[in-house]
Amino acid sequence: MLEHFCECYFDLSGPILCPVLGSITPLFIPNSSIRPIRMIGLCVSLITFLYPPVPRIQFDPSTAKSQFVESLRWLPYENIHLYMGIDGLSLFFVILTTFLIP
Repeated sequence: MLEHFCECYFDLSGPILCPVLGSITPLFIPNSSIRPIRMIGLCVSLITFLYPPVPRIQFDPSTAKSQFVESLRWLPYENIHLYMGIDGLSLFFVILTTFLIP
């Protein structure tokens, strides 16, 4: 399961997992130091902003199908899968969202 996840990490899972991991990191910093927490938040949001240009360069606008499709067996015993993909409209929403966060 982990091998399949690492193959598709840079397409769509990266912009999702980067803020999640970045929000866990400040839990280990004392509350009295606000500045490092803000710097971690800014750095994580800028790293997240760097993910969408890669799919934008490889995106094929001539097709209406979903691209960069990821399918991950999330809970195999319940037959539940995580399925993600980008079409032309959602690509620009992903870029806009990662641009507005920093």
